[in-house]
Amino acid sequence: MKDYTIFYKNEIEEKALAEFNFDLFISAYDNTDRVARVYKSVSATEKHWLIFPQYKIKQSDYPQGKYFDYALANEDDYIIRYLEEINIQPKNLNIGIDITGFIRPHLIFMLRILSNMGVKKMHAFYTEPIRYKKSEETLFSGFVDEVKLIPGCGSTEFNSDTQNDLLILAVGYDDKLIVKVAQDKRHCKRKYQIFGFPSLQPDMYQESRLKANNAAESLGKDVVTKFAPAVDPFVTAQLLKEIIDSNTHSKNIYLSPLSTKPQVLGFIIYYLWEGTNKRVNLLYPYSGNYATKTASGIKNTWHYVVELP
Repeated sequence: MKDYTIFYKNEIEEKALAEFNFDLFISAYDNTDRVARVYKSVSATEKHWLIFPQYKIKQSDYPQGKYFDYALANEDDYIIRYLEEINIQPKNLNIGIDITGFIRPHLIFMLRILSNMGVKKMHAFYTEPIRYKKSEETLFSGFVDEVKLIPGCGSTEFNSDTQNDLLILAVGYDDKLIVKVAQDKRHCKRKYQIFGFPSLQPDMYQESRLKANNAAESLGKDVVTKFAPAVDPFVTAQLLKEIIDSNTHSKNIYLSPLSTKPQVLGFIIYYLWEGTNKRVNLLYPYSGNYATKTASGIKNTWHYVVELP
């Protein structure tokens, strides 16, 4: 039986970042110091910045180094174009990815396509902030255009028996995202919300609970609350496994990762290992723009060794 908690992770100091040497290192630029620090510190034969159009970053603010800034809104178009342009065989490379600045669907699709290309192992990094600038009132995304499947992460089968459909959300600060997903899958009688606890900072758990309360009516009174550490993708993946394995009558399963990037990483790890055989669908409430510089300060950097099937 798969146990994701045995996957390797460790907390590393800034000076230890210099000990990493990759064939390819990828980071999404969001104009923050915590992302720039990791990019500068690690060594790699090739280092690439991805600049997503949803961040609306001015060209005058672009970072030094090799960057890719396609005006492609869809994550599949963007990531495929990037991989085609650099023309590599990733399964033979030692790859590092800083997930801190990634937009969630882009991160999920990146791992999906790398797995499809034969990558079995990669290294991921995440740097915690000290705080969000406006606490629970911090805005991370703009108007939600639609809730839809993340490309490559939906089941090819749909069971017409929907009475026991299952919805699992990892909830963060953006209550409007929770509401949109809950409304889109209002037919699901079985609902779970996963909070990041322990949280990145002690006050962040309380702030996320305050925001989630705004979505309580949409989720309904029967929603079940679970917890997984905000910085641990592997415990998150294990919790997903336990929830889904305990809901054997659910024919269609919907997952929506709206919380920290490490928990998002846990969702795609679970999906790649087990979700494709269980009618699992990864959903996201899409927006045309996402905020940068929402956090301040640099706390800890985490290193994850991600094994793919």
